[in-house]
Amino acid sequence: MSEDGPLAGLRVVELASWVMVPAAGGILAAYGADVVKVEPAGSADPSRGSTIEVDGRRVESGFELANNRKRSIQLDLGAEAGREVAHRLLAEADVFLTNVRAKSLARATLAPEALAERYPRLIVAHGTGYGTRGDDVDRPSFDELAYWSRGGIAAALRVEDGPPVGLSGAMGDLPSATALVAGVMTALYRREREGRGGIVDVSLFQCGMWANGWVLQQALLGASPRARRERMRGFSPLYNSYVCADGRWVQFAMLQPARYWRPLCRALGRPELAEDARFAEPAALAAHGPEAIAEVQGTIATLDRDALGARLDAEDLPWSPILEAPEVVRDPQARANGYVRRRPFRGGGEIETLSPPFHLRGVEPRMGPAPEAGQDTEAVLGELGYDWDEIAALRERGAF
Repeated sequence: MSEDGPLAGLRVVELASWVMVPAAGGILAAYGADVVKVEPAGSADPSRGSTIEVDGRRVESGFELANNRKRSIQLDLGAEAGREVAHRLLAEADVFLTNVRAKSLARATLAPEALAERYPRLIVAHGTGYGTRGDDVDRPSFDELAYWSRGGIAAALRVEDGPPVGLSGAMGDLPSATALVAGVMTALYRREREGRGGIVDVSLFQCGMWANGWVLQQALLGASPRARRERMRGFSPLYNSYVCADGRWVQFAMLQPARYWRPLCRALGRPELAEDARFAEPAALAAHGPEAIAEVQGTIATLDRDALGARLDAEDLPWSPILEAPEVVRDPQARANGYVRRRPFRGGGEIETLSPPFHLRGVEPRMGPAPEAGQDTEAVLGELGYDWDEIAALRERGAF
């Protein structure tokens, strides 16, 4: 296996902005693919605006996460010369990643169907908001719209008659990127067997439906959604969140009352609750859920989270601390598994970033700096066979 990773030699062209599709490119790059990101001439991927100050320097945090190890060129696809370069790139590519809407791709002579015909071995991976058919094909979208809201997650997480729960960050984009990678790898495997490329379609809407599949499958079978109660009025003390004496929170997911109620009572030092007629049997426990929750919360309110966790672990109970973002990235379990990695930063030194969401044992993901907009334009054009006079002519013709 190449020391550059299992995908070394895979040539990817990415025409995409924001997070979903660029993150898919970043994952492929982490395992060795050469990903050339095409950004608009005179502009850039708008996710570069997600900046924070770190030790006195500007870091494009969201862009860094999604654009690991890529090279960037700038092209004006509205100019004939820019389209010529794009097609020369695609003629040499294995995969074309894009989230540009279909009508705009068609204007740039990059419609997926046309590319599949012109380049029979090319994998065209199109990330969309709402799919490729139906009335809303061209509706503009972000993950909080298509994945979270229309996929039913915002409503599924709402508590009783309260407002829908909002999305934070790129919670829909990043899982959808993983689905896009899976589609690309499936298409590449088919190409190895059959010699032909094809088109992979992944929409934020479908990925949101899949993420919400447990609820939606019940709806498909005719069941009405069960309202989520406020936690102190819930159905079960075993599937709930609780606040500890130190103000930190825990989540329980003990889905089998007959199995978990008695050991939980022991862990809390409240064995008498297991014998209480209100809670002794699963049906009674469900009927008296709010009372049981109040008892459990009252006891947990006297314990710090670490002390409670030790007791729960001693009984082998399924629970988790509810961590804030700074706690998550410092979590020893995340560090032990390589979920956070250091990599070079183009401004000098190193930064920490998240690892791709899967590991191939024996292979270290390749982590490198995200590029400056257009920093590799001339180098990539040279690789495509353009000499310096031709590159200058392309510039004159408005290619970049």
